[in-house]
Amino acid sequence: MGTVTDKLPEVPPAYQPPTTVPLAPWEPPLVETGPPQTKRGLATLVITLGLLLCLGAVVLAIRLWPQSKNETSPAAVTATAPVPEATVPEATAPEVAATGLPELPALPASAEQDLEDATDGTSTAIRFTNTTSATISVSWLNYDHNRTWYADLAPGQSYDQQTYTGHVWVITRTGGTALALYVATAAPAQATIRQ
Repeated sequence: MGTVTDKLPEVPPAYQPPTTVPLAPWEPPLVETGPPQTKRGLATLVITLGLLLCLGAVVLAIRLWPQSKNETSPAAVTATAPVPEATVPEATAPEVAATGLPELPALPASAEQDLEDATDGTSTAIRFTNTTSATISVSWLNYDHNRTWYADLAPGQSYDQQTYTGHVWVITRTGGTALALYVATAAPAQATIRQ
């Protein structure tokens, strides 16, 4: 038979995970740095500030976003600002009467080297109308003085382009040869491309 002793066997303590090592690399340490109320309050503050910043960005984007095509169409804009008769050139009177827009003067193709885009940020529109017998291209002369293509117009076709006062638009033939240049004015206008 066995002998009875007064000494009990040693029982190992229950396992305790370390308090300073995160459970995963992306988790914060398990060490408490403040009362739970403070952490919740700080998290609520951070979330609230984030939502306010997002809301502010949305409002700013809406204000800076270009207006829809219906709002900037030359017909809608000219309804509040009638075109004075004195600005209508006689040669284009039937076209101006049909669109209700003043005619933009065509600048010679040689002006492309000298013209710089000088916008003041005022939104406007140009209606480009191709009266030639060939397809033409409409391009914006950007801030780096490079052409940025926007549209091709078949003979007889028109196109409304939202733009800004002072933007320079280049009209080219299919091969890239410039036909004319137009500078956007504060009031929406008609750019009639002729031979």
